[in-house]
Amino acid sequence: MKNGSTGTYDLLMTIDIGNTNVVLGIFDKGQLTHNWRLTTSVSRTADEAYIIISSLCKAKQVDVSRINGVAIGSVVPDMTSVFADMVRDNFKVTPYEVRADTTPSLKILYRDPSAVGADRICNAVAGFAKHGGPLIVVDFGTATTFDVINEEGEYLGGLITPGIELAQKILHQRASRLPKVRLHFPEKVIADTTETSIQAGLLYGAVDKLEGLCRRIWDELGQRGKIILTGGLAPYIAEHSKMIDKVEPFLVLEGLRILYERHS
Repeated sequence: MKNGSTGTYDLLMTIDIGNTNVVLGIFDKGQLTHNWRLTTSVSRTADEAYIIISSLCKAKQVDVSRINGVAIGSVVPDMTSVFADMVRDNFKVTPYEVRADTTPSLKILYRDPSAVGADRICNAVAGFAKHGGPLIVVDFGTATTFDVINEEGEYLGGLITPGIELAQKILHQRASRLPKVRLHFPEKVIADTTETSIQAGLLYGAVDKLEGLCRRIWDELGQRGKIILTGGLAPYIAEHSKMIDKVEPFLVLEGLRILYERHS
């Protein structure tokens, strides 16, 4: 079938390779029908990756022989070639890889466009396609990223901060008396145990950082727009902020699809 201007596929597989997880998606007629989350492992081989993916597809009755389009977005260079080789060897197609130089439909105003990660490109493209601009996309991953898109759909840049789970891990590893806690909002900001003190600092701190930085962005831009959250913890954080317009859990996968259809 034909989707968009150039990208043609029966089933499209999208692969978002992050520092912590690899998120897979299957699109049928432009709709995300299946998704899976794997642990990122730099020791995984192309053969192992295919065994895992084909097993997941079989469990959901996805016919892998129908997968004739693949889009990859990666921030882990060592894993990019592993998955690209897996696709070429087993699906017999050349994967479309998202980078600044393969996404001419997005005007990137970063000083060095090649330094913008594939996940941030995908978030900007999908966020603007779905919600217009001006727009802030906040992605709660290994790092928490803030990406700013103006009303013309141009990527302006943004911020990168340590992610919530990364901050939790560092606290536990570097401070011997601080336990590793589950990420749960305590009832009070003024916490009365070590566990709830960490929880309050991490989670209420994340909400206040989110809202404060977004206000600074709007002030610097001179106008306000929508705030979209994505990433694993996005729904949980959004429950505690009145500034959020929408939670889009699979925005990177949507961006991979859109860019594949435009440029492959």
